[in-house]
Amino acid sequence: MKKRNLITAFLLAATMLVAVIGCSSSDDKTTDTTEAGDRTEGDDTTGASDSDSVINKTGLPIVNGEYSFSVFADESQTADDLYMLGVLEEQTGITVDWQFYPYETAKEQLGLALNSGTYADAIGGWILSDSDILTYGVEMGIFIPLEDYIEEYAPNISAILDLEGVRETMTAPDGHIYAIPYVSETPAVDFNPYINTEWLANLNLEMPTTTDELVEVLRAFKEQDANGNGDPNDEIPLTCQPNNLNKLTYLCGYFGSSVGGSRGNYGFTMEGEELVFGANTDAYKEGIKFLNSLYEEGLIDPEIFTQDLATYTAKGGEDLYGVCIMYGSGDIMPYDAGTKPNWEPLPVLSSDYCDTPVWLRNSYGNSTLRTQLVVTDAAEDPEAIVRYWDNVFELKNSLQINNGPVDVLIFPNDEGGYDRIDPLTLSKEEQKKYSWSNLWPQSLPKYIPAGYRLNEENPPYEEKPVVDALYEEYLTEYTIPTYWIATEDSAEFSELQTSIEDYLKQKTAEWVSGVSDIEAEWDAYLEQLEKLNLSRYIEMRQEAIKD
Repeated sequence: MKKRNLITAFLLAATMLVAVIGCSSSDDKTTDTTEAGDRTEGDDTTGASDSDSVINKTGLPIVNGEYSFSVFADESQTADDLYMLGVLEEQTGITVDWQFYPYETAKEQLGLALNSGTYADAIGGWILSDSDILTYGVEMGIFIPLEDYIEEYAPNISAILDLEGVRETMTAPDGHIYAIPYVSETPAVDFNPYINTEWLANLNLEMPTTTDELVEVLRAFKEQDANGNGDPNDEIPLTCQPNNLNKLTYLCGYFGSSVGGSRGNYGFTMEGEELVFGANTDAYKEGIKFLNSLYEEGLIDPEIFTQDLATYTAKGGEDLYGVCIMYGSGDIMPYDAGTKPNWEPLPVLSSDYCDTPVWLRNSYGNSTLRTQLVVTDAAEDPEAIVRYWDNVFELKNSLQINNGPVDVLIFPNDEGGYDRIDPLTLSKEEQKKYSWSNLWPQSLPKYIPAGYRLNEENPPYEEKPVVDALYEEYLTEYTIPTYWIATEDSAEFSELQTSIEDYLKQKTAEWVSGVSDIEAEWDAYLEQLEKLNLSRYIEMRQEAIKD
């Protein structure tokens, strides 16, 4: 296989949905094969085109002999840290050249690679957008259509596409499917603030219900040795997961405008059925001013905009956080299975500015991500990549990706299912090795049937249903709708989206950290948004939704 080398430089949930039908067993060794170069039109077998390896159309291994392809993705860990990558290599016979970069570095490197033509065989993660699919897929042909490969080689992926609404979401305006589907069971609230209830109890504090009460609690956390370790200066009252700092803007909902912090939706919110831009409103400004006041008083981690994920997680493991904006408390501190963690969702707070706070709805129970993995025209054997991902979605692998390895954390039972032991019965070293974040690259597609539950003596406490119930009355009625921009407008839209979102993120960080003053700069900020053609961007979004 041709090797595509990327230019190197350094510079930034949950249980999976729906039932798998037609899964191929990882023990199935039946294969259809052909030698490299022997494939002809109409053959029902395939061969690797650059070596003496043989690609098997069915069963495992996928190849006989040495074989590899490359995958570029945003990921903060190395391939050696991710347990399931080794398992899949042993199963498939494929040595994947994993090219991982932290998110912001990956975005820059991807642009360089695509512009220079030195890109990987497959590209995935949060770095891709709809605009990329339209530009590099529909228009340029760098991302190749996958539906024929899926139909012929991927029964598990085909079953996912046949679920209600999935194929329609995945299909681009030209009728092709350019990515492996990532369908997941998702809560109504994705990220939200959690508060350390042990700290509340240590200081005899009540759960805050208003922004003023929150400030008083954060001050107490900072000044009164809330974690009880004898050091009154190591507490961090409030922080946010560094890979999702854009979720800070969710807190503007306390002031009446919870704007989206997700890629492609940054700055938008819903008012009834209408999509509106919320990052230019007085409510948004008040929310940012509130965050700045917390930062100026030392109530927000001073490293919030500079630390990496490992540093953030390590602080959480040392019990240094009082309030943390995250997906769930297990992100920073493991807790005993079957017991409630020492974290509870912070209620949606009212403020002096707004008696009717809001929170942006993430989903109605499931979502389809359509840009998480594409195959490029650099791949000489796309069928091998599609088969590799179909094997990722095989049930046994899906369970391991989400719960840990077979015969270590999950064990087959007599009923044909699996039992899972309490991870805390393992050694500290094993707990870290097999933790959820160390099993699989979280930006890449994975899968598990909806409703499938392992048998557990002490099932984990499920936080997200509690959050959804607590936040329900404040949620926007509608989610931000999905859309495709017309192919002829995709380049313009992509440029507008990138420039506007980059500017919003830059100003949020500057204003919250006090580098600049939002009150003094507000008019200039609004003017700059118009110079960046915000009106045209909003118009294009609204027209795409109507279409």
